[in-house]
Amino acid sequence: MLFIRITPKGFLLSAGKKKSKLVIELEYALFISVVYLTRCLSLHAAYKMTNFFSWLTLNFNPRHGPRSIRLILHAGICDNKKDARKLALASFEHFGKVFVETVKFDQIVNEDNFSQYITCSDDPLTQQMMNPETEHQIILTTAHFGNWELAGSLHSKITGRPMTSIMRPFDNDKIGQYVYRCRHRYQHVSYSKKEGLRPLLAAHKAGRNITIVADQHAFPEEGVVVQFFGHPASTHKTPASIFLKTGTPIAMPYLIREDDDFHFKFYCAAIPEYHPTGNKEADIKAVTQLYTTMIEEQIRRFPEQWLWSHRRWLDCERGPYHPEPESNSL
Repeated sequence: MLFIRITPKGFLLSAGKKKSKLVIELEYALFISVVYLTRCLSLHAAYKMTNFFSWLTLNFNPRHGPRSIRLILHAGICDNKKDARKLALASFEHFGKVFVETVKFDQIVNEDNFSQYITCSDDPLTQQMMNPETEHQIILTTAHFGNWELAGSLHSKITGRPMTSIMRPFDNDKIGQYVYRCRHRYQHVSYSKKEGLRPLLAAHKAGRNITIVADQHAFPEEGVVVQFFGHPASTHKTPASIFLKTGTPIAMPYLIREDDDFHFKFYCAAIPEYHPTGNKEADIKAVTQLYTTMIEEQIRRFPEQWLWSHRRWLDCERGPYHPEPESNSL
């Protein structure tokens, strides 16, 4: 999991190596200072603050700025560097707003005004998936898209079904514990990825929804290579494995920012019906492709609300991509 770090180079994302106690304490002190400052500022002033750090990141961070532009062009969302740069800045600004909204949520939204700020799309699938009377569990296969930090907790609140998720450990555990506490609103419990699948399977058995973020590069033992924006991408196969084991449907509820006045709307997407063939390896790849395509379709709708700085494609800048023959494609 990535976290926010303010440095002379801008508003950075980090998932680095193990740190000393002193570095951990200094980073946490800086992080909490930014949290408290954000809570003291008005919403729009806090947005302006993070927008400034976003500009610094795009222009002075030697990794994340250029990478975001490169991946936007690689995905074909933009066909020229100028437009890609503009979208990269919007993506960084979006990430800053996610931070602000997560920190300030309890200052703005309460039980009395909840429905004024958080609404659901009126399309049939969203209405079904967000309906408290819907009986079945779902595997929430999500992405760093929209406001993913609020989405899980608010989905639990609206549907009344508790949720369990896993997250990659922070390299600064104290910051990680802060994020855990933020996620534990409304019966949303999050476990470290180090604990494996056991918490997810136990949660499923207990009747909870389970949530897995599936838009980052997966190590070979964790993933399978499928197509994402027309390029091969190693993708986490856990949602597919649990789907094939339990038959629990896979869906993607996501929370989209509609304006800068704290108004959000929930949408839902779902993979098409899939009947396992009995070939485990082929079934895992086929289902992984289905939810990867589902995520891609939503990113195409709101490209500025996805975090483009992930190192998502290993074929990027490694020569032209040649798709598999049609007979081998899913």
